[in-house]
Amino acid sequence: MSQIRVVTDSTAEIPAYLVAKLGITVVPMELCLEDHTWRDSVDMTSAEFLERVTASASLPTMIPPSVEAFEQVYAELSAETDEIISIHVSSKLSPTVQNAREAAGRFLGRSRISILDSELISGGLGLLVVAAAEAAANGSNMQQIVRLLRGMIPHIYVVFFIESLEYLERSQRIDRSQAILGNLLNIKPMLIIEDGELMPLEKVRTRDKAVERLHQFISEFAEFDKITISHGLNGQESPDLLERIAETFPDREVSITTYGPSMTAQLGPKAIGVIVCEGR
Repeated sequence: MSQIRVVTDSTAEIPAYLVAKLGITVVPMELCLEDHTWRDSVDMTSAEFLERVTASASLPTMIPPSVEAFEQVYAELSAETDEIISIHVSSKLSPTVQNAREAAGRFLGRSRISILDSELISGGLGLLVVAAAEAAANGSNMQQIVRLLRGMIPHIYVVFFIESLEYLERSQRIDRSQAILGNLLNIKPMLIIEDGELMPLEKVRTRDKAVERLHQFISEFAEFDKITISHGLNGQESPDLLERIAETFPDREVSITTYGPSMTAQLGPKAIGVIVCEGR
């Protein structure tokens, strides 16, 4: 039997070298801005999109891959394998999972396609996808991989500080009155993914306070396997946060990455956050 193939969407933000090395198939989101549409990380780099958003008076929107896009991917992979695991952004943040499931239903009796709602986004989703691809490469079966991922989900934390409330309003996470009041009071939220939903963790007024709170959040963990600092266009606070984490956990490797267009559409171009995989 051929090796299980792993599919995800571009919100996973997996480095290109890992996608190639592990044979992961990434189905791109589409990003719309000022009547133009681009495929996430295909038609434009993350840096280019961040700069375009910053210069625009409009806000971007994110469109999930269509049922037909998933159907095409599954059809191509079904020529190579009869087992596919498709892992996607939280169903509470995007209808991507729903579209993937509808497409998978068209392959009943031909291929075994398992659709998993990660309940995560960004690097949190990426950790699951990479773990699935590595397990598949090592010979794990579908049931073992799904069990592995379901065990990981409760131990992955995604926390972001948001500079502008406009993006939360556009994505319907808050209403217009909340956005106006927050801007008037100069309140900027820190959000955490809980049960697949973006939830308020704390309110801060400055980016310095946000960095301090992110460090405090990480310091609460007795043990962790991986940690990533993720930032947008203005990442000048990241080295400071990295230094603080290094002082607290001197023997641990911490990575820094610039988040992609899909996260920009959700959170804006100037957010900063951390993705933590708790040690088990």
